[in-house]
Amino acid sequence: MKTARSRYRIILAAVLMLCAFFVFTACSQKHYSEMSEDYKPQSGFADSDYESPSLNAKTGEQDDNSKINEKLIKEVTLSAETLEFDEARKDISDKIAEYGGYVSKSNVEGESKFRVSSSRYVQSRRATYEIRIPAENLDAFLSGIESRINIYSSNEKVTDATETYYDIQARLETLESKKEALNEMLAKAENVSQLLDIQDKLYQTISEIESYKARLQVIDSKVSFSTVYLTLYEVEVYTPTEEESFGTRVKESFTEGWENFVEGWQNFTVWFVGALPGLLLFAAIALAIFLIIRGIIKKKRKNALKKAEQIRRASEERQQNAYRENIPAMNQPIYGNVNPGIPQQPQQPANNPNERK
Repeated sequence: MKTARSRYRIILAAVLMLCAFFVFTACSQKHYSEMSEDYKPQSGFADSDYESPSLNAKTGEQDDNSKINEKLIKEVTLSAETLEFDEARKDISDKIAEYGGYVSKSNVEGESKFRVSSSRYVQSRRATYEIRIPAENLDAFLSGIESRINIYSSNEKVTDATETYYDIQARLETLESKKEALNEMLAKAENVSQLLDIQDKLYQTISEIESYKARLQVIDSKVSFSTVYLTLYEVEVYTPTEEESFGTRVKESFTEGWENFVEGWQNFTVWFVGALPGLLLFAAIALAIFLIIRGIIKKKRKNALKKAEQIRRASEERQQNAYRENIPAMNQPIYGNVNPGIPQQPQQPANNPNERK
């Protein structure tokens, strides 16, 4: 009996643990809680649609103030947040057009809201921009987009490409001179072998010239148009910029904990209602399996009891038969040969005294 009850308890505990496993697995679906990294520029970026200004052979010469025209490349990386995502994106587009810039790359991610565990706000959507703004309008553009967004992280990088630019330009002038000399040699070639050799060198020189010109165009493009890498997050509460007091932190922590608790129960209720048909089906299957196993155990137990009863009855019948067989021997009178193994001598009748007479 105890063994059967233990089996029932083990089976019931296994079914309950399996149900609990499904419930907690569904409830513990992680909200994606970490912001992805800010958009990073690709190395060697060049704008295919931008037409750089024509090269000036005298760019490297000193101006009236005896100063070289510096080639400074400015790149600004911004991380910002907004309470009005769609309106903020429209404002950014308007400011880009107002200051003569354009968007070289953009991307918008996210649809439904999800909780960020490491911060105190709810994030839903994110937009990344790679914006090209004329260098002279960069500061005005950055000031203009702050009306609807909160910039909580800013990083500006200035790369001095002056030395590289004029080094390329000097090499380019040397190659141009070499090209002119090869053209003169080509015109004076005396045989086919010289002609082919000069042509190979000329084609190689032209290829190097085009490569250096492309590099100068990239530098001119980046110098003329500064690059702004902007990552915009949609939030419900702005990230605080000042250090909060202890009481404020405790209050916000309690409020956040309560909101998380309420939201967790709401999410669980919504999930439970949606998963109820599946849970009922699973419970029905588990109940059917439990009843089948219980029936099998009952049947085995019944067969074992029946067999034990048969064995008991057979034992009783054997005992009764043995008892009945011993009853006549026990009731038989004791006379005659007591020891059956020893032959008994016939008894002689006593002499009648009357016969002697």
